[in-house]
Amino acid sequence: MEAPSQVMYIMADLSPRERPATPDEEVILGIVALDCNGVLCMRPDFNRGRKPYVVETSSFGKEVFEYMIEHASKVMNRQEQDKEMKMYREVYNRHKDFLQACVGDEFEMPAPDVLRLLVYGEIGKFYVKSLPKNFEFDDLYCHFFVDLPKFWTAEKHQQLSWVTQTCSTKVEGRDDVAKFSFPFSFELFYKNDSVNEDEQDEVPHFPLIMLEVLSLDSFKRFRTEGYTYVTIPNAPGSKKITSHCWRPIELEDQTYTAIPSTFQGSHLSKYGFRTETTGEVTVNLNVMMQARAFMEKKSQKRSLGSLLDNLGVNAVQANIASVLEAFKKARQRMMQARENAEKELTKTTGRSVESAA
Repeated sequence: MEAPSQVMYIMADLSPRERPATPDEEVILGIVALDCNGVLCMRPDFNRGRKPYVVETSSFGKEVFEYMIEHASKVMNRQEQDKEMKMYREVYNRHKDFLQACVGDEFEMPAPDVLRLLVYGEIGKFYVKSLPKNFEFDDLYCHFFVDLPKFWTAEKHQQLSWVTQTCSTKVEGRDDVAKFSFPFSFELFYKNDSVNEDEQDEVPHFPLIMLEVLSLDSFKRFRTEGYTYVTIPNAPGSKKITSHCWRPIELEDQTYTAIPSTFQGSHLSKYGFRTETTGEVTVNLNVMMQARAFMEKKSQKRSLGSLLDNLGVNAVQANIASVLEAFKKARQRMMQARENAEKELTKTTGRSVESAA
């Protein structure tokens, strides 16, 4: 936070004595600033045993001067130090109040049992013409979109498809590299609202970024150089992902690079599908997640995994845990029934012996 301040300059005239002073020979040795909060700031800092500062004249001789800035004030007593610390706390509190007023008291929260996913990404580099990674032509660009699995939604105005600019390659080491630095961002929501118990226990999939690399020639003809995809990480943070591209003889549905959109089975086979390896694509992703369940993390010291369990992201683990718990209860009931049966058998045997006697 910038505060109004008064500034004093410590200057020196380095012109020779035999010549009149000129503004070109005046140099600033230091700056002393006093802001409205009473904080005194010195730039550059005191030397405190470090090497002297150096200043050079602009005259023909290029004379060099060394100078030092020392703190010549008396050492503060305990009362003055406490007063200074109190002043610092007041400054920090004012700054905190200012930020609080700018941000507000409440954040926009998603609905209950909803995971909000925000991704800020960048299409980084394409590696070209360096075997075994090889895009055939130069002047590349990329068309990519976000593929949403089941239970993932986006708002109507949310952009989920982009086309980068055309980029020529540059030699970098042994590779020809196309540097795009194309930014993109999107916001998604996950909620498992299925009434089917089998779908509630289904393993959720995070969204995919489908990429198609193309080249453009002087006749404005474009050619497909390769396909690939990137899976959005299931944990927040920054990540750099390098994905290898491949190119088929022909591809009608681009989602076939991962899981085809028309696939409904449990096992997917791509045996016999003919492709060839092409280049590499680098994608930088910054992932953020927001949910009401995260608010309990600090108080209950819960991990991210347990929080995602509440949102249904780790439903299989929860289902396994419930099965194990049910098995444990059934085993306890069986052991209890066995103990009761042994007791009844012991009583019956005792009565039979008494009757025989």
